[in-house]
Amino acid sequence: MKTIDWSELLQDVKAGEGYVILHKGEPIAELLPPQSDNRQTRSKRAAKKLLQQMANRIPVDVDIKALIDDGRD
Repeated sequence: MKTIDWSELLQDVKAGEGYVILHKGEPIAELLPPQSDNRQTRSKRAAKKLLQQMANRIPVDVDIKALIDDGRD
């Protein structure tokens, strides 16, 4: 088990650093600085989450032209 210097860790968090807490190599929690709740911050957070979801999605191979042509029949 690793010994943690909590005062140093909390200073890092106060300075804006974030930490992921692992249990047997699996993430179970995050230690993050408080987030201001203004509109710009919420928008940035939502955009970042959307980009992460888009990066993790399964690509779909769709022929748009063929779908359009099928709809014209």
